[in-house]
Amino acid sequence: MEMLKLVTLSSVLTSIMFIIGCAGEQDIDQEGLGVKAKFDQLKAAHKARTAILEDIEDKALAQLLWQEQSGNYYSMLNLIPFHMGPDQFKYTQPWLLRLEDYAGLDDLTDTYVQSLLALSSYDHPQCMGYSDHHGFKLSQGFEFPFRHYLDFPQMTFEDGRTIEIPEVANQQRETADVVYAGESFCFKAPFTANDPQPLKVTGVFHADLPNHFLEFEFTADDVGKTAERGGYLVTLLEFENGRYVIEVDAEEGTPMNFGNRDILAEAVDNHGNYIAWRATERAPTSRPQRIDEVLEDLFQRAEQGTLDEEEARSELEALRDTLREEQGRKLFLGRSFNGIVDKARITLMVYTEGSESVSHELELPVHNFAHPLKINDGNLDALPEIPPTAPVYSTRDEHRLPIVELDDALMQERIRMSQWHEEGEGLDPDREHSGQIGWFYPPVQSDLFMKKEDRAGALHVLGTFDFYDAQGERVEAREASEIESEVVAFEYKPGDRGLSIVYPRMFGRLDYSPDRFTETPVRIKGTLPMIVAPNLIKDSFSRDELPAGITLNGNQLIIDYAVFEPREMAEVRDDRTERRNQVFVKDSQGYLAEITKRTYFNHLPQRTPVDVYYFHGQPESVEIWYKGATTLVDYEFDFELATHAFKVQ
Repeated sequence: MEMLKLVTLSSVLTSIMFIIGCAGEQDIDQEGLGVKAKFDQLKAAHKARTAILEDIEDKALAQLLWQEQSGNYYSMLNLIPFHMGPDQFKYTQPWLLRLEDYAGLDDLTDTYVQSLLALSSYDHPQCMGYSDHHGFKLSQGFEFPFRHYLDFPQMTFEDGRTIEIPEVANQQRETADVVYAGESFCFKAPFTANDPQPLKVTGVFHADLPNHFLEFEFTADDVGKTAERGGYLVTLLEFENGRYVIEVDAEEGTPMNFGNRDILAEAVDNHGNYIAWRATERAPTSRPQRIDEVLEDLFQRAEQGTLDEEEARSELEALRDTLREEQGRKLFLGRSFNGIVDKARITLMVYTEGSESVSHELELPVHNFAHPLKINDGNLDALPEIPPTAPVYSTRDEHRLPIVELDDALMQERIRMSQWHEEGEGLDPDREHSGQIGWFYPPVQSDLFMKKEDRAGALHVLGTFDFYDAQGERVEAREASEIESEVVAFEYKPGDRGLSIVYPRMFGRLDYSPDRFTETPVRIKGTLPMIVAPNLIKDSFSRDELPAGITLNGNQLIIDYAVFEPREMAEVRDDRTERRNQVFVKDSQGYLAEITKRTYFNHLPQRTPVDVYYFHGQPESVEIWYKGATTLVDYEFDFELATHAFKVQ
């Protein structure tokens, strides 16, 4: 018997689960096998085990073991990404952020219903193959955070004709007249401005509102502890590697009727920023390992000829009965995040038979935006009017964040870093280097004007990257042989260019190979010049004192750049050109969310843009932001290099 056949999948999974250790509050150090190597090892163990089945004469037993082995093998594979530490940093907003904007749940619900809009236009690229970019969008001011059902089954035209709309909530993508592509509904057949136009969309909205919000907070020191709120018990089972696992139970007599969206499992870092999650597990993470241990015993006995199909089935059913009994009505929830978790924040949204229900029969007028207008025809008045609704407030980072830009001190505190290093058989052959360092910028207001890859940009050539060995001596890149003439020891690259995965906050990375230095480096020190924009200019105008060229009609804002002269503005040749100025509106409470924006053009005396915005609410002032003067800050770094797999800090 080959030794490989004696390797249990559970031993592989155990190594995966415990090779990653939290090295402190600010970093995660993950040593051991790389991701590819772990997948390969599990695959090899699975292959060795299934090879045993070929020699088993009892085909019913072989079939049963194959089914059980295959199902559990894929369950274990799915746990690898969950247990791996984060390889990047991504941020988000709390799910219940909008509760801060409104007086109560009824107010929030009414605002949501008012925010539902139907917009028809010719700017849907996904519809190019159907109707010359003509399509419509069913817009919502925000995603409703509670249990609800929303459906728009039908559109009516001016002549009374009706067409069916795909029921997207039930995965329907096409009807006889409409195709859903991306976020656009495309008309299958084109029609002109002389034909009857879309008039209204009919639908239904139903929602149940929670009776209670029960909040829990845990840190790494709370592993094993149970907290009680309102008769519900939440236990922190695991907390490490940018992830945590909880168990939810209830006291006797307290109902457990939580759906998947009723338990909010969120996380914040040590600066209070909410971290975006990347993986979820809803079954106990130890279950595949326990099943594998039983399967290992069954495979050994089957190979020895001391097991039959009936006995194997009985033992597997007994195991499942034990697992169900142990779990009872408890709910398990594990979540991995794109960052270093400082605090786990759990919210139970409790629904009961007495929960308030809200239902609305909806009839939304369709706001038709005609084919691109020629402004010199004087037809801006032909643009549709969208009646003002209750205010919906912006959740854009630049409107919610207190920090405009990082200075040198904040860079040391807030810039995050990930490292990847892998050698041997697990190395991806498509990689030129075996190691990579990625730097990640936190969300700041200046992101509005600064692309991530431009923060260091071409200035990295002025940076320094010095490598040191274990004795603290500086090591140099060795001279490449003729075979390696195209490959350098290390190379800085801006952003995530060239990578197969998008890293939204990675502003730069350093690819390197330790074997291409005179001695193996264990540490890197250096300086990276960074372009920062700490001097944002925010011009504010009340609705009664708008400059020439800016018009505010209810919730419609028009900026005619043939008249209005901004402080800064790129030459705009089409509606996709990025502006150097950014436009927002506010009421007395905050920044209002944008419904849509359209760009048209004057053609006399020269081609200049006219931007038309619509907002949720009643604007009281207009703000125009500019990048202002930029400056340089040297970002200094000094850290140990990862020797295996991943490290983030």
